[in-house]
Amino acid sequence: MKHALLKLSLIAISLLAIISCSQKMIDATTKVNLPTIDLRANTLTGATVLSFGPDNVLFIGDSKAGLIHAIPTKATAVKDPVPFNGHAIDRKIATKLGVFPSDLIINDMQIHPVSQEAYIAFKNGHAPDAKSLIAIVNPADNAIRFLDVSISGKQQVSIKEPLTEDFKFYGDFLASTLNITDIDYHKGYVYVAGLTNGEFASTLRKIKYPFNGEQTKVGSIEMYHAVHVQKETRAPIRTMTFEEINGESTLIAAYTCTPLVSIPTGEIKEGNHVKAKTIAELGYGNTPIDMITFTAQEQDGSFDKKLLITNKQRSASLISLKDFAKANKGEGLGGFSMGPEGTSIFPVPMAGVMQVSEQNQMMLAVLRRDIDSGSVDLISKLKGAYFRLSDFESEYEFPDHTYREGEPWKGFHNTMKPMEGYPELVKE
Repeated sequence: MKHALLKLSLIAISLLAIISCSQKMIDATTKVNLPTIDLRANTLTGATVLSFGPDNVLFIGDSKAGLIHAIPTKATAVKDPVPFNGHAIDRKIATKLGVFPSDLIINDMQIHPVSQEAYIAFKNGHAPDAKSLIAIVNPADNAIRFLDVSISGKQQVSIKEPLTEDFKFYGDFLASTLNITDIDYHKGYVYVAGLTNGEFASTLRKIKYPFNGEQTKVGSIEMYHAVHVQKETRAPIRTMTFEEINGESTLIAAYTCTPLVSIPTGEIKEGNHVKAKTIAELGYGNTPIDMITFTAQEQDGSFDKKLLITNKQRSASLISLKDFAKANKGEGLGGFSMGPEGTSIFPVPMAGVMQVSEQNQMMLAVLRRDIDSGSVDLISKLKGAYFRLSDFESEYEFPDHTYREGEPWKGFHNTMKPMEGYPELVKE
């Protein structure tokens, strides 16, 4: 009898434990708000790369499907620059969708050229067939909505000969994920960097926009990799931009580990074997993320056009386009170098940056991973400074600190604090 009662007690305890665990699971699920939007009008099979083009069209690269979408956008112009101070923006997006922040895989971010809103491309889940969305974040109030991808007037085109092999880097990362590594619009064409099924893996596709079926694909791209001490054709361009260099339309591109090269736009032709010139080596053991150009004010009050490359394993690399143009007149790098080398490269403190985009004449918009909290922040950084005061606990912020007579940092600090959301800390 005692054994029977003991057995019943153990069963009862087990049932209570199961009910308790189930309740905890339910609580953990119900703590997340359920989505209030119909996601069918907002989902894509994939969204890995973003770029804005003429008339505010948004180009979306889908590496998985080998597609380029062109989706019209409408926006209201912003009169005054408004900084982003969107801390834990990944949690806000996840809450709106009714998922957890860990479910989001963020791929790219671009700032709308008119509204200055941030367009963030992400995959909603880790499953192979998980869909992608574009979150749109307003800088004034961090309000979030999602891009309607079913809008009329949209176009799409399939890229030629995408990589279809199921090869995985280190048994995990699908090579086909690199079908589209970057997109840029330039003078009537959408340029698409990535891999191909051709004899040489790295390629550039040149697609007429509006899409009319015209699409060319270079035969291969050859560039010299100073760290590897060899010429390479298989590695794809990771990030790129177009600029006039020494009076010639030029594609500037960066590769993994980390050659920075120039390619005359006129050489990007069907079947052509392009020989890129290696202008600089940014440093070994690194993958570039984003590359943008913008004009910034120097400390002496003059203005200079800059090339900024953000990196996964290094601080961001800032290069004057004047220095790039000077280096481009030479023969390019040869021999062995672990970098940085080739032109003047100034490291700027932009660690943890996932994506960067020019926001306005004063600011850059930055999507970054907070090393302390682990959250993803959407914030603005002042051009010329490339950092935020509120990231540091410095001696300037002690209550008894006073600025010296004529100290130059006072005005700078008092400009930065309201921009970062701390107007009450301005010191007279």
